[in-house]
Amino acid sequence: MNTFMAIMSQLFWGVTIGALSAAFSALAKGLAAVVGIGGVGWYSLKRRRDRRARIERKD
Repeated sequence: MNTFMAIMSQLFWGVTIGALSAAFSALAKGLAAVVGIGGVGWYSLKRRRDRRARIERKD
């Protein structure tokens, strides 16, 4: 019985750690995607504003 409980304990621990690492990995990838897309959007908006300001200054 002790062997069975030891195996079940290790199995439970492995599944728990596996699930936690998968969850944190998914959160990190999602955060990286949001930051990346947000950064590209911000840079695009900044360039568009600068271009519009240069055009208005020429007129």
